[in-house]
This record gives sequence, C-alpha cells and structure tokens, in this order.
Amino acid sequence: MLSGKIGAMNLTSTPITPTGMNRRLSFQVLLDGKLVGNVVWFQGRAEYLPWLEIDYYPWVREVGVEVQFFSLVHDFLPPGGRLFVTYVRDPATLRMLYRGVHPLITPLGFSMLQAGFTWFKDWYFPEGGNEGTAKLQGNRPLNLADRARQLSDRLQELEGEYDGEEVRDWIRAKLRELQASR
Repeated sequence: MLSGKIGAMNLTSTPITPTGMNRRLSFQVLLDGKLVGNVVWFQGRAEYLPWLEIDYYPWVREVGVEVQFFSLVHDFLPPGGRLFVTYVRDPATLRMLYRGVHPLITPLGFSMLQAGFTWFKDWYFPEGGNEGTAKLQGNRPLNLADRARQLSDRLQELEGEYDGEEVRDWIRAKLRELQASR
C-alpha cells in the first residue's frame, strides 16, 4: 500500500477492504495519523491499467507537502497508471475549474504535474451526481519519450492561457532537463 516518509512525517495506509468488485480495493491514506484521503484502488487486469481514486482532503498543501504526497502516489502506480483526485474540498481548484481555467493552472493540477503526471482531464458531470464526485485525472507517462511528448502537448495547450506563466516556465525547465539527459 501507500507508505513512506514525507519530510519528518509518516505516510501510512489502513488495512485493505474488498469492495465486492474484482481487483478493486479500498483503504485510507494517513499522514502522521491524519486523513489525507479515502482510496479506491483498481489493481488492473488484462488490458485495463491500474488506477487510484482519492477522495482527497487537501490540508497537505497547507503544510507544504502536496507535491511530495502525489510523488509517492505517482511512484506507486505503474507506467500508464491513472490517478483520480476529488476536488470538492479544495475551494481554490474548484472555483478555478468551474471558471474554465486549465487544470494545470489550478493548485491541485500543478502539484500533480510537478509530481510526474503529464496527461490531465477534469471529470465534472453536472447530470445529478450518480457519476461520482468531480475529480481531476492525471496519468503517469509510459516512459521518458511519452513524458516529453505529453509535456510538450501541455505547454502548447497553455500558450493561449492568460494565467499560468509559472506552470509554463516549470514545463519549459522540465523539457530542458529531459533534453539534456538524452
């Protein structure tokens, strides 16, 4: 399960609970005993890649460890794995996404990007709630080439955005790093 050190804090998971669906489990993630989120983990099967959905409590951003938390989640997932993070308890991200701001410019999206996720989608369905809570999806790239391609795509998407200079600068720096490492 998800576990590790984030600075001086300990990330732990509660025991796994079956959900009644094949290869789909649930547990809670805690940082120093405080709830970070309720997790549903699909382990994947055949052609279906694994994914995690976190019903997220964004207090970790307030203590400055959100990127480190999502980095541990990124490393837990295999290449191509998907992460879904609810944002109903995250007023800044919620407001920005409802205004039509690109997901990467939101606090949640930028943290997920910095943690290594490179493909994003806002799952907001106003039809009545049966589809689940609004969430932001981030995918782990398959490899370094996929990472570079997707970061280039994200940079291109952001070029027309009024906000987001910090995010664009971060992506440009990351692309330079990837080029230098080849």
